[in-house]
Amino acid sequence: MKNAIRLKSLLSIGLLIFALPFLQTCSDDALKISLKRAVPTQELEDSKTVYIKETNSNATKRNSIVLNKSEKEKVIQTENNDAEIWLKEAKRENTFNLYSLACKAFADFDFKYFTDKSFYIYLIFSALILLTITMLIISFRKRFKQIMILSILIVVLLLIATLSLYSISFIEDFNQIKYGYYLFVLNSILIIIESRKQLHRPTE
Repeated sequence: MKNAIRLKSLLSIGLLIFALPFLQTCSDDALKISLKRAVPTQELEDSKTVYIKETNSNATKRNSIVLNKSEKEKVIQTENNDAEIWLKEAKRENTFNLYSLACKAFADFDFKYFTDKSFYIYLIFSALILLTITMLIISFRKRFKQIMILSILIVVLLLIATLSLYSISFIEDFNQIKYGYYLFVLNSILIIIESRKQLHRPTE
């Protein structure tokens, strides 16, 4: 009985893990490239002149101001601080839990998505949630063999989705895979082990 409760607990935890940071959809390098385009700090470091944008109701113009070394260092430091804040915010905005990733498959749905490879990957994430809910339901009917099979299927589907994301350069480095992903893999392995134990446990 205790082990059955443990299995149900693991399945419930799986649904909670889905709410944790799971995947960053844009690499740090890509974000830094975008940042360099927006904040050309290197140009400022190589020049004594800084360009200040001034905007009025009619137009935006750039005024050049010659800075001494001390003033230029202060401007560079300010821009570096702003860049660091922007990068942290961009990483946060591009990091999603599994529920958000699953919703991406159906957000602003259009038939043209059928030709987009990422659409099918997001469908896999939706399937992971549905399969986990299914396992939780059938755990009350003690279908341990089915739970074990579905758990293995979930791990395989997650591996396929991850490799697919790498193949289309959606994931470029391991830093994009967040701790929620690893916790889910660990939890899935524990579910496989626990359901296997239940399957081979003598009937009481």
